[in-house]
Amino acid sequence: MRPAARRRFDRPHGANGNVKASRIAAFATQAQLGYSETVSFFPAMIAEMGARRKRLRAAFGDRAQSLTEFLVLSGLIVGSLGLLIAPWMPSAAPWGFALPFAFLAGYVLVEGRRQRAVERRRAYIAEHDAEMDEAELNRFRRTVLEGKDPLFRADQLSMAEDDFHKNVAARRQARLAGAAADVAANYDWAIFIWSMACAVAGAAAFFIAWQARPAPPAEPNSWTPPENSVSVDLQP
Repeated sequence: MRPAARRRFDRPHGANGNVKASRIAAFATQAQLGYSETVSFFPAMIAEMGARRKRLRAAFGDRAQSLTEFLVLSGLIVGSLGLLIAPWMPSAAPWGFALPFAFLAGYVLVEGRRQRAVERRRAYIAEHDAEMDEAELNRFRRTVLEGKDPLFRADQLSMAEDDFHKNVAARRQARLAGAAADVAANYDWAIFIWSMACAVAGAAAFFIAWQARPAPPAEPNSWTPPENSVSVDLQP
């Protein structure tokens, strides 16, 4: 192997060195994320809430996401605290004050299913990690041979493979860290649909309860004869 190529591989500089440093830094960051995600249920749920807000904001935009959160919060408030506006509304609402508790119960149920799906995904990655590595290595070889890799030329394939094998552990941790992202889309939509359904249910409960206003009681001295009564006019 040419000395120039060896020097280029051992002591990268310029753009190639920056790309290689960025690649290693990314692997290290993803590995740290993989360790940090192994937490208990509620801390993981809170962390996922923040990550889900970012994903939905990226999908819908700032204004649409803010409007969605406002509608969900308004529906829950109107369907619970809004029933205190009038004394007859709590008893007339179809589900009373149970809506916020139902929302929380459904949220926790979906989150539990998500965390179990993440664990299943991580178990699958741990079991098939060698196969994934082999497939990725083949793709990496094709990239190098086609001259599309920024670090190595086609005649430096053996050095490229050595560089690839040095990051086996980092790639494994990166896949484990990405397990949550692999299953996130389905549960993002499940939470979104559940939240909107609860908001609509709250608005419907408020409307039904408001329309159930009882009729005002009749005045005691305002008796009127029935409609089918016959009027009789007596003359002396």
